[in-house]
Amino acid sequence: MEKGIIESTRENSQNILSKIREQLRERFPLENEKYKNICVYACGSLGRLEMSENSDLDLFFVSLHNCGEDPMCQNLNKYKFFSKLYDINCAMEFPEPSKCGEYWEFINKDDFLDIGSRKEDFNNSFTARLLFLLESKPIYNEEAFDWLLKETVSKYFTDYADHRDEFYPLFLINDILRYWYTLTLNYEYRRDDADDVHKKNWKRLKLKYARLLTCFSMIACLYRRNITSEYVVECIKMTPLERLDKVASKNTELRGIVESIKKEYEWFLNLRQTRDNGFDEKEKREEAFRHADKFHELVLHQLLNQVSQANPQLRKRMDLF
Repeated sequence: MEKGIIESTRENSQNILSKIREQLRERFPLENEKYKNICVYACGSLGRLEMSENSDLDLFFVSLHNCGEDPMCQNLNKYKFFSKLYDINCAMEFPEPSKCGEYWEFINKDDFLDIGSRKEDFNNSFTARLLFLLESKPIYNEEAFDWLLKETVSKYFTDYADHRDEFYPLFLINDILRYWYTLTLNYEYRRDDADDVHKKNWKRLKLKYARLLTCFSMIACLYRRNITSEYVVECIKMTPLERLDKVASKNTELRGIVESIKKEYEWFLNLRQTRDNGFDEKEKREEAFRHADKFHELVLHQLLNQVSQANPQLRKRMDLF
């Protein structure tokens, strides 16, 4: 039986993930003292297990020390590290890192966990943390990844012990919504008339599909009572599509909506596999964004509305859907 596009891209992505992990373990043995406090995770299409031929490596790097104390953050060690990483990128024939590797930089854990700080708007820790929570897979030092994940979630659960029975992770939900609004604002700000028609329309389509599902699949999971940090960690380790299945498994009324969402997402993944997306033709462009509007309707106005109705107490406090 032929595999569907969701299953085949997932399997291909898992194979790529395994190869990258192997390459990193070989070049940066964890037995070496200077590497043991580094966490590297993949986001983007690899983090969602949706790699296509044109996907690049979207990576983030966290030091579990303060960078002033970590030998890996010293210039020479850092340059050696990223040089070897670039060799892996070339050997596996990935596209060049975005913006010539501008984001290949260590973030120290104190900045990463400084949730709500004014600094996180300009030191890239907000984006790094939200992608970590929404669409990441560890590719180096899984033990450090798990430690960082538990520490991060615990920051959002500061008030849990005193309000166990009525606790909702509003702080986390608000950060996810803030990230979504940031994505939409950045899209508007960075629109470039010089972009060719494919690049311009593809940016818009990715926002309306992958980015939207990444954010709101997590919010759908968080829209429940008696939530625990362990449950949140479990959801974070899932892909957006796995989260949809989790939500549907707890509410039979959502199964039809989730199947419709996945069917539309399959259309998007199939389109990603082709180099020529047909955006030169007005008719195909219009068809693509009719699909995107339908996807938006399914996720926000059907799935989230239904999920929120099942929890009127949180719906009152959020007043969103």
